[in-house]
Amino acid sequence: MPVSCSADTNQGETHHAEKQSRPLGNSERIRLKFGSYGIEVLENSPGLRVSSLYSTHDGKKINRTFAVTAYPEVIEAAFEKEHEAIINGKSIGIVFEENGWLIDKRHLYFGEIEAPGKHFNGRSQSVKAGMIRAAIHVYALVVRKNGAEFQYAFIAEVHHPEFLQLQDLAAIYGVEFETHLEKKEGIGSFLEVIESRILAL
Repeated sequence: MPVSCSADTNQGETHHAEKQSRPLGNSERIRLKFGSYGIEVLENSPGLRVSSLYSTHDGKKINRTFAVTAYPEVIEAAFEKEHEAIINGKSIGIVFEENGWLIDKRHLYFGEIEAPGKHFNGRSQSVKAGMIRAAIHVYALVVRKNGAEFQYAFIAEVHHPEFLQLQDLAAIYGVEFETHLEKKEGIGSFLEVIESRILAL
């Protein structure tokens, strides 16, 4: 599990400039592509949250991203309020941004994972049946505010094939994608947690 840590930072960029230049967050991308966005927490414990990021169609929720978040062991006083909102089911990115934090994704791994099609209950029969290959993105979420920087959590996002495939992640993240295709030290244990949760739920 990650431990949040702080460090002085002097980036010299404005909040507006960074927000404009960063890739869209998952919730923003789902809303733009499908017209709606919601989050449903499937499992919540002091160290781990499993959630479904979904869009709604004809009154039915369609899971667009199966997300596993490993919370920090130490919750910094600087974001206790934000963490409380997150463990109560709010979207991580939205909560931090609404409270004036800058968000960075420190990419750790891009790849594919075997996942039950039932988790994505898509409209195409190929998605509904059996196991599917789904794109996965693993990263450390870092938040910055008032000259301090904290690593908040490790996050894995397993995407519905109708939402994001591996080539889509390559187009979004470019060089960062190309340099994080190997399962480096420390990733294996987190991937085991992700696989166990996606099979258990």
